[in-house]
Amino acid sequence: MVEKTDILSSITSPTGVTESDYRLAESKLDVVDAFARIANQGVFVADLCQRHFMYVSDSPLVLFGHTAEEVKEGGYGFLMQHAVPDDRPLMAELVEAVGNSHRWPLDEKNFIYAISCNFHFYVNGHAVLLNHRVTPIGRTARGEVWLVLCLVSPSVHSDMGHIEATVSSPSGFSIYEFEGHRWAKKGHRLELTEGERTMLHLSAQGYTMSQIGEKMFRSVDTVKMYRKSVFNKLGVSNISEAIAYAFNYKLL
Repeated sequence: MVEKTDILSSITSPTGVTESDYRLAESKLDVVDAFARIANQGVFVADLCQRHFMYVSDSPLVLFGHTAEEVKEGGYGFLMQHAVPDDRPLMAELVEAVGNSHRWPLDEKNFIYAISCNFHFYVNGHAVLLNHRVTPIGRTARGEVWLVLCLVSPSVHSDMGHIEATVSSPSGFSIYEFEGHRWAKKGHRLELTEGERTMLHLSAQGYTMSQIGEKMFRSVDTVKMYRKSVFNKLGVSNISEAIAYAFNYKLL
């Protein structure tokens, strides 16, 4: 088994997980497996109490050239071992930022609904930037998160980081700032205008700027304005990244 890193060993595990909790979790795995069969992402379920994976899909994005059983046995340390060395310190900092408070609060009233982050991992010997989206699916009687579902997909960005936490309250989302070593609230999540969404939908269908203008009864310059606005809002540099980002973050 892969040894845990110091940072992972220092994190306090959630307490009060019962046999009943585990039985309920096991009953959910058939649904997770069915979801994984039709999902385009890699899927795993992590037990934060025993620090291992209860479920690992057969996607290359989570196997890293190994078997599902090897990944399950390796647990958290396995992920850290396959992370690109330059990304490991920041990944460890993020793990610590959320791991020592299993309720994942941004304040005493708001709970994190999901976390999205991007780090480089070695997949079959090649460094690949992967996006991990994590959300709780199991809490203890005390409210501590002990079981999480994670979806893994190629990142829509070109560099690591871009760590966002979506909360369940109307306060929107926060990003993790490595410079300040803290979560920073960013208010409500961004929204696209009707014209921007239509432009993206038609772009995803393969239409050119001229064809999109005809379908929208807009000039090509207006369509280009929509595209530029979307790029600025999403922080992307081309239409493929914009489409992937919009679908991944439910903007369409």
